[in-house]
Amino acid sequence: MASTTPTTASPNQPRIVRITNHGKIKHWVTKSLEFLEDGANIDQTLVLHTLPFSNTAENPKEKEKKKDEDKGSVSTTLSVVPRLISVVEIIKREYLRRLGEKKSSRLEGLYQYNEIGILEDLEQQPKVAQTEEERAKEILSALEGKNHVKQVQTPYMRITLALKPVEGLVEKGATFQPPS
Repeated sequence: MASTTPTTASPNQPRIVRITNHGKIKHWVTKSLEFLEDGANIDQTLVLHTLPFSNTAENPKEKEKKKDEDKGSVSTTLSVVPRLISVVEIIKREYLRRLGEKKSSRLEGLYQYNEIGILEDLEQQPKVAQTEEERAKEILSALEGKNHVKQVQTPYMRITLALKPVEGLVEKGATFQPPS
Protein backbone atom coordinates (compact mmCIF):
# COMPACT_ATOMS: atom_id res chain seq x y z
CA MET A 1 0.00 0.00 0.00
CA ALA A 2 1.12 3.55 -0.53
CA SER A 3 2.32 5.62 2.34
CA THR A 4 0.43 8.89 2.31
CA THR A 5 -0.14 11.66 4.77
CA PRO A 6 -3.60 11.92 6.31
CA THR A 7 -6.30 13.82 4.43
CA THR A 8 -6.52 16.32 7.27
CA ALA A 9 -2.99 17.63 6.73
CA SER A 10 -2.41 21.29 7.50
CA PRO A 11 -2.59 23.69 4.54
CA ASN A 12 1.19 24.26 4.48
CA GLN A 13 2.09 20.55 4.48
CA PRO A 14 2.37 18.65 1.18
CA ARG A 15 0.54 15.39 0.51
CA ILE A 16 3.30 12.78 0.47
CA VAL A 17 3.08 9.53 -1.49
CA ARG A 18 5.84 6.93 -1.23
CA ILE A 19 6.19 4.77 -4.34
CA THR A 20 7.18 1.16 -3.60
CA ASN A 21 7.78 -2.07 -5.52
CA HIS A 22 4.66 -3.73 -4.19
CA GLY A 23 2.04 -0.97 -4.37
CA LYS A 24 -0.68 -0.59 -6.99
CA ILE A 25 -0.19 2.18 -9.55
CA LYS A 26 -3.97 2.56 -9.90
CA HIS A 27 -4.30 3.30 -6.17
CA TRP A 28 -1.57 5.97 -6.21
CA VAL A 29 -3.03 7.63 -9.31
CA THR A 30 -6.60 7.61 -7.96
CA LYS A 31 -5.66 9.06 -4.56
CA SER A 32 -3.38 11.67 -6.14
CA LEU A 33 -6.04 12.82 -8.61
CA GLU A 34 -8.62 13.07 -5.80
CA PHE A 35 -6.20 15.26 -3.88
CA LEU A 36 -5.42 17.50 -6.87
CA GLU A 37 -9.06 17.90 -7.88
CA ASP A 38 -10.20 18.84 -4.38
CA GLY A 39 -10.77 22.61 -4.45
CA ALA A 40 -9.49 23.03 -0.89
CA ASN A 41 -5.99 21.83 -1.87
CA ILE A 42 -5.17 24.49 -4.47
CA ASP A 43 -2.16 25.79 -2.49
CA GLN A 44 -0.88 22.38 -1.40
CA THR A 45 1.60 20.24 -3.28
CA LEU A 46 1.70 16.55 -4.04
CA VAL A 47 5.10 14.95 -3.39
CA LEU A 48 5.82 11.50 -4.81
CA HIS A 49 9.13 9.93 -3.79
CA THR A 50 11.23 6.77 -3.60
CA LEU A 51 12.79 7.45 -0.20
CA PRO A 52 12.77 4.43 2.12
CA PHE A 53 10.34 4.28 5.01
CA SER A 54 12.09 5.55 8.11
CA ASN A 55 11.04 4.32 11.51
CA THR A 56 12.98 6.08 14.27
CA ALA A 57 11.73 3.64 16.90
CA GLU A 58 13.32 0.73 15.05
CA ASN A 59 15.45 -1.71 17.02
CA PRO A 60 19.21 -1.25 16.30
CA LYS A 61 19.66 -5.05 15.97
CA GLU A 62 16.92 -5.14 13.31
CA LYS A 63 18.58 -2.25 11.48
CA GLU A 64 21.87 -4.18 11.38
CA LYS A 65 20.05 -7.30 10.16
CA LYS A 66 18.33 -5.26 7.42
CA LYS A 67 21.72 -3.85 6.33
CA ASP A 68 23.11 -7.40 6.05
CA GLU A 69 20.13 -8.47 3.90
CA ASP A 70 20.58 -5.50 1.55
CA LYS A 71 24.24 -6.28 0.79
CA GLY A 72 24.79 -6.99 -2.87
CA SER A 73 21.29 -5.98 -3.93
CA VAL A 74 20.27 -2.99 -6.00
CA SER A 75 18.79 -0.29 -3.84
CA THR A 76 14.99 -0.35 -3.86
CA THR A 77 14.99 3.43 -4.05
CA LEU A 78 16.81 3.14 -7.36
CA SER A 79 14.74 0.29 -8.77
CA VAL A 80 11.47 2.15 -8.11
CA VAL A 81 12.43 5.32 -10.03
CA PRO A 82 10.94 4.13 -13.36
CA ARG A 83 7.72 3.30 -11.54
CA LEU A 84 7.67 6.76 -9.96
CA ILE A 85 8.08 8.42 -13.35
CA SER A 86 5.27 6.30 -14.81
CA VAL A 87 2.93 7.23 -11.95
CA VAL A 88 3.70 10.95 -12.37
CA GLU A 89 3.15 10.86 -16.14
CA ILE A 90 -0.18 9.02 -15.71
CA ILE A 91 -1.30 11.55 -13.07
CA LYS A 92 -0.43 14.48 -15.35
CA ARG A 93 -2.18 12.94 -18.36
CA GLU A 94 -5.32 11.95 -16.43
CA TYR A 95 -5.50 15.33 -14.70
CA LEU A 96 -5.59 17.12 -18.08
CA ARG A 97 -8.09 14.60 -19.48
CA ARG A 98 -10.45 15.15 -16.52
CA LEU A 99 -10.15 18.93 -16.85
CA GLY A 100 -11.16 18.60 -20.50
CA GLU A 101 -14.14 16.41 -19.61
CA LYS A 102 -15.34 18.97 -17.05
CA LYS A 103 -14.79 21.75 -19.57
CA SER A 104 -12.85 23.54 -16.86
CA SER A 105 -11.68 27.07 -17.51
CA ARG A 106 -8.30 26.13 -15.99
CA LEU A 107 -7.12 23.74 -18.73
CA GLU A 108 -3.56 24.08 -17.50
CA GLY A 109 -1.40 21.13 -16.50
CA LEU A 110 0.59 20.63 -13.34
CA TYR A 111 3.86 22.29 -12.36
CA GLN A 112 6.50 19.59 -11.88
CA TYR A 113 9.68 19.85 -9.82
CA ASN A 114 12.19 16.95 -9.92
CA GLU A 115 14.78 16.36 -7.22
CA ILE A 116 17.43 13.65 -7.25
CA GLY A 117 19.99 13.05 -4.59
CA ILE A 118 21.73 10.71 -2.20
CA LEU A 119 19.88 9.63 0.93
CA GLU A 120 23.02 9.81 3.04
CA ASP A 121 23.37 13.52 2.16
CA LEU A 122 19.93 14.13 3.69
CA GLU A 123 20.83 12.26 6.88
CA GLN A 124 24.24 13.87 7.45
CA GLN A 125 24.59 15.27 10.91
CA PRO A 126 26.44 18.55 11.25
CA LYS A 127 30.00 17.88 12.41
CA VAL A 128 30.79 18.84 15.96
CA ALA A 129 33.88 20.97 16.44
CA GLN A 130 36.90 18.80 17.29
CA THR A 131 40.07 19.51 19.13
CA GLU A 132 43.29 19.59 17.14
CA GLU A 133 44.42 16.36 18.80
CA GLU A 134 41.24 14.44 17.79
CA ARG A 135 41.49 15.75 14.25
CA ALA A 136 45.15 14.73 13.99
CA LYS A 137 44.28 11.19 15.21
CA GLU A 138 41.54 10.87 12.57
CA ILE A 139 43.90 12.02 9.81
CA LEU A 140 46.64 9.60 10.89
CA SER A 141 44.12 6.75 11.09
CA ALA A 142 42.88 7.50 7.58
CA LEU A 143 46.42 7.72 6.21
CA GLU A 144 47.39 4.33 7.69
CA GLY A 145 44.95 2.69 5.32
CA LYS A 146 44.02 -0.11 7.72
CA ASN A 147 40.43 0.88 8.33
CA HIS A 148 38.63 1.15 5.04
CA VAL A 149 35.32 2.85 5.48
CA LYS A 150 32.63 1.34 3.32
CA GLN A 151 30.84 4.06 1.44
CA VAL A 152 27.17 3.52 0.88
CA GLN A 153 25.17 5.72 -1.43
CA THR A 154 21.43 5.32 -1.80
CA PRO A 155 20.04 7.40 -4.66
CA TYR A 156 16.47 8.67 -4.50
CA MET A 157 14.08 10.73 -6.56
CA ARG A 158 11.36 13.09 -5.40
CA ILE A 159 8.81 14.70 -7.72
CA THR A 160 6.57 17.55 -6.59
CA LEU A 161 3.37 18.32 -8.49
CA ALA A 162 1.52 21.57 -7.87
CA LEU A 163 -1.34 23.60 -9.31
CA LYS A 164 0.63 26.82 -8.77
CA PRO A 165 4.37 27.56 -9.00
CA VAL A 166 6.24 26.61 -5.82
CA GLU A 167 8.78 29.09 -4.52
CA GLY A 168 12.17 27.86 -3.38
CA LEU A 169 12.37 24.39 -4.93
CA VAL A 170 14.42 25.46 -7.95
CA GLU A 171 16.81 27.36 -5.66
CA LYS A 172 17.32 24.13 -3.69
CA GLY A 173 18.43 22.33 -6.85
CA ALA A 174 15.19 20.90 -8.26
CA THR A 175 14.62 20.95 -11.99
CA PHE A 176 11.41 22.55 -13.24
CA GLN A 177 9.01 21.34 -15.89
CA PRO A 178 6.25 23.85 -16.79
CA PRO A 179 2.65 22.73 -17.29
CA SER A 180 1.80 21.39 -20.70
